[in-house]
Amino acid sequence: MSLSPEISTGNDGLDPVEEQAGAENAINTPFDPKQVEIITRKFTISALLERLRHNELDLNPDFQRRANLWDTTRKSRLIESILLRIPLPSFYFSEDEDGNFSVVDGLQRLCTIFHFIDYAELNKATGAKVNPLRLENLQYLKDIEDKDFQELDRVFQRRIKELEIEANIIRSSTPKEVMFNVFARLNQGGLPLSPQEIRNAIFPGDWRKQIRLLAESEQFKKATQYKIPTDRQQDMEMVLRFVALWALKPKGERKPNDILDKFLNGTVETTLKAWNANTWAEAKESFFRCLDVAINIFERHAFRKSYGDNDLSPINKGVFEAQLLALSKLSGNDHSVLIKRKEMVCGKFGVAISNAESKLSKALRSGTGHSESSNTRIEEFSRIFQETLDVQ
Repeated sequence: MSLSPEISTGNDGLDPVEEQAGAENAINTPFDPKQVEIITRKFTISALLERLRHNELDLNPDFQRRANLWDTTRKSRLIESILLRIPLPSFYFSEDEDGNFSVVDGLQRLCTIFHFIDYAELNKATGAKVNPLRLENLQYLKDIEDKDFQELDRVFQRRIKELEIEANIIRSSTPKEVMFNVFARLNQGGLPLSPQEIRNAIFPGDWRKQIRLLAESEQFKKATQYKIPTDRQQDMEMVLRFVALWALKPKGERKPNDILDKFLNGTVETTLKAWNANTWAEAKESFFRCLDVAINIFERHAFRKSYGDNDLSPINKGVFEAQLLALSKLSGNDHSVLIKRKEMVCGKFGVAISNAESKLSKALRSGTGHSESSNTRIEEFSRIFQETLDVQ
């Protein structure tokens, strides 16, 4: 069952406390207003489709997971609104150094229009496999029910192609960190984009593909019991948090007062940009190995704040990253010992997590995205593992 962050997850999905962590970090970083360069332009749908055909318009690397969320009725109603000359809300794009655009807000609407006009081009540009869109369940234009674009009268085809949309474009001269914060502010109405969705849109690079492959892997899904929602890229953020901390060798220790989004943005913009295939292979091997070890030690309670015979608590991002990071610093022989002594490990974890005043409990309860809490969680799991290993 896939749940959006606003819905309480009960015993499924992610810990609601962790879901709120992004809110405390989203737009706290101050920046110089003079660095912000935003322009508003009007584009016809034909002009945007031409950009798509020439790889000058990025519909987001996660198109197949995000861009086809609307059903046929909702898509048809949008096309009907255009034909009725009802204005569409503004779109938001980020611009790169070559003048190419990435869609940050308006993806569903734009992809619906492209789907209707030229589904083959949409498939080519995104790797999707959508079929022609035929209109259904219209409210007013009943005479065009079940028609695709080619079957419309020329006047209706022209009305769609010549539609002008208003685009707010953050220019490439705006620093990426500033761009991230501006988009966070622009998207506070309706259903805001998550920090990870904004990050994916404005920080290009191979990291998006690599993180997505890890998030979509059967090993990750199985280890998290298929509980991690994907609709707002929650799975990608979980994986990225591990990778970003793993890159801080040898301790995985973040700088003081380093808020989560600033840390993750800096990682994808600078650190991961310099990684080659060998570095990614090393990170992936560590990720999958530590997933396996964590499952063998904590079993059904892996990545959760529950233990023993207690009911399962939701999967927690903070526990997830801390358990994996602490394990990544140990050898294969250490892993084998910890698995043999898993009851001791789980017992020590139970003592720590059941004490509301313990360092681990506090680090999982407040300021969960802050560097101090992240560092404490990793230190506490490292302590638990080392104490277990030191037993003679």
